[in-house]
Amino acid sequence: DGVGTVHTERGAWSGGVRRRMASASTGPSRLAHPPHRHGRRAVARASAQPPARASPPPLDVVSTTLIVDDLVFHDGTTRMAVLGGGGPQTLFGAGLARRSPPLTLGLVAGIGGDGDCPRECVEWLVDHGVDVRGLTPTPRMPTPRAWQITERDGRRTQVWRLDERRRGDELHAMLRPAHSSWPENAAAARCAHFGVDPSRPDVSLCAALRANGCGLTSVEPFTVARVPLSGSELRALCGAADVFSPNEREARSLFVDGDRLSPTELVRRLADAGADVVCLRRGESGAMAYDAGRDEGYECPSVATSVVDETGCGNAFCGAFAAALSRGEGIAEGLALGSAAASVVLEHVGVPPGGFEEYREEAERRAAAARAATVAFSL
Repeated sequence: DGVGTVHTERGAWSGGVRRRMASASTGPSRLAHPPHRHGRRAVARASAQPPARASPPPLDVVSTTLIVDDLVFHDGTTRMAVLGGGGPQTLFGAGLARRSPPLTLGLVAGIGGDGDCPRECVEWLVDHGVDVRGLTPTPRMPTPRAWQITERDGRRTQVWRLDERRRGDELHAMLRPAHSSWPENAAAARCAHFGVDPSRPDVSLCAALRANGCGLTSVEPFTVARVPLSGSELRALCGAADVFSPNEREARSLFVDGDRLSPTELVRRLADAGADVVCLRRGESGAMAYDAGRDEGYECPSVATSVVDETGCGNAFCGAFAAALSRGEGIAEGLALGSAAASVVLEHVGVPPGGFEEYREEAERRAAAARAATVAFSL
């Protein structure tokens, strides 16, 4: 299904993605008042000009990448047209982690220029309060779509469903648009998290965000390294953002001897390579975080109660962790909130369908359990 006409319980929108996005993103205008202290002539001149629209306030958390996932599980079952790509899951984790006041969230990504983005994907974003002004239709390109094949042991393989000729620079620009194209409120966001290729991290995007006043940048690898990184490559990756958060398999792939390293040694090596904050996600074994500036580390267990689909749970963890740090909370609290968010996503195929409040009480209970079980470690 396309999104030419979207029907929900709240009514119908017609005219494509642009109108749907505008209805969700446009707030009340605030007009500039004429400078009365300069007299009647100044008032007359100001009144003759078009009313000025105040700049929108920066978003609290922004992420990138929208991919429509077609899921294939180890038992042969499938689930088609699932909202994925990491960005929506990141924003779910961030939104779940904060009750009051709620965080303002935004997604920046390219979608197909011919209205092929499934309407239920756009509806989920709008219904969860995500600012979608950053969703940009791309002429002559379809919405990114891929098979996600999950093995019994949790390994996942992504297979693009796009024509091979369309997997180059245009696709990359859709998955992670250049900062210069971001809406103003996203470009100046207080916190940004996105995935990177460990072999060629998007250092320029992190630098642009920092230059524009972003308080906290966070990245995670979206795949394992094809070959172990050189010293300079590792430093570029670990130093790109304020937070570097690989899962254990991704972290091991960065080193020649990665398979022989303990989790603590992995954290040490990443910190030595320049990561200000390392957050090592270990699946059912929990997670570890280390703040190099404070020389303090914590680890907490997983608080998952059931596993339905692992896709996106790491993104949700990272969103909650980064959101916590951007609000001045420590890495121990980030671990608790991240673990709780990941456990909720684990219980659903794709992003959880309900609103944040539907899961909040249980998430807070699990975060409390994670806090109680968190222990300190040192390097």
